[in-house]
Amino acid sequence: MARLIWTENAIGDFERLIEYIAQDAPLAAQRFAQKMITRIELLQQHPNLGGHVAEDDTQTYREVLQGNYRVIYRSEKNDVYLVAIHHSARLLDAESIE
Repeated sequence: MARLIWTENAIGDFERLIEYIAQDAPLAAQRFAQKMITRIELLQQHPNLGGHVAEDDTQTYREVLQGNYRVIYRSEKNDVYLVAIHHSARLLDAESIE
């Protein structure tokens, strides 16, 4: 089983997202957070679950979707690094992922 490692960037993205949702709907924020965590935890057993990030020409980064959000990560040996959580409607600058 792979080890999940949250980067500071991913932690910040997650916290800001949940805080934003909680402003209008605290219960929905709590449910969404749990769904996202469950989705992310799948990466421990299936580190190649998602597809490659289209904006990343190096094919270093992969993504899984949860609702309208892209969970962007990379895997190395037995580690999965969560690097960003990004709204799918926003443009992604691949050079600024980490």
